[in-house]
Amino acid sequence: MEWKLADVVPIFKKGERVKKNNYRPVSLTSTVGVDVTANQEEISDHEKFQLEYDSSTKRWYVRTMQDKYWTLEAGGGIQANATKPTSNALFNFHWQADGSVAFQANNGKYIATKKSGHLFANADTSDDESARFYFYLINRPVLVLKCEQGFVGYKTSNSLKMECNKANYETIRVERGEQGQVFFRGQQGGYWHACGDGIMADSEVPEGFFIELREATRMCLKNSNGQYIVTEKNGGFKVGDTDPSRATLWEF
Repeated sequence: MEWKLADVVPIFKKGERVKKNNYRPVSLTSTVGVDVTANQEEISDHEKFQLEYDSSTKRWYVRTMQDKYWTLEAGGGIQANATKPTSNALFNFHWQADGSVAFQANNGKYIATKKSGHLFANADTSDDESARFYFYLINRPVLVLKCEQGFVGYKTSNSLKMECNKANYETIRVERGEQGQVFFRGQQGGYWHACGDGIMADSEVPEGFFIELREATRMCLKNSNGQYIVTEKNGGFKVGDTDPSRATLWEF
């Protein structure tokens, strides 16, 4: 098992979705049982969580920075009071086309936010607006990506096109955008962007991508249109279609 450190999971409050202040981070409240809520304005360690992948069930544990696990309670509420993981602390991650993620609890329901901000596993589908969340992977400010063909890096020393068949790795800086988006920046300073025949790292303007965790050390990447990045046989990689089953799994 391996831990991933995730920052605040902002959710939609009300008003216009394009405004940053209309999202509130998921947090812990200091009440008996330690409820998990989404009504905080500031970000602290209470809004940062560790993600642990359970390979036997292909689900995830969510652990607080105070070493407590998110746990489904009898009434459907989500609390963070368990010191040891149980089956009720396991959650399926359902990645949505808009870059958000829905958490399916052990009762088959999706975690949703009540008007009070408390989280309850009572939504029937992941299409429920209150059941969608964004997350940021904060312990990977720099990534090294690898697929079956090799590492991701520049095609040549004189080219800013990216390929995925390199023998040696090159680092990719991850910068945080809004609503779950991240920007990838190459070692030579240019941002990743999709072009007709692949991915270039020569832009001064960042293009947003989403990270989807699939396994303990593997992720999928997609653009803001929901199209996944896929590899090609010649070592190139490009934006493909929206089918997650055809998405390339990247080791990181």
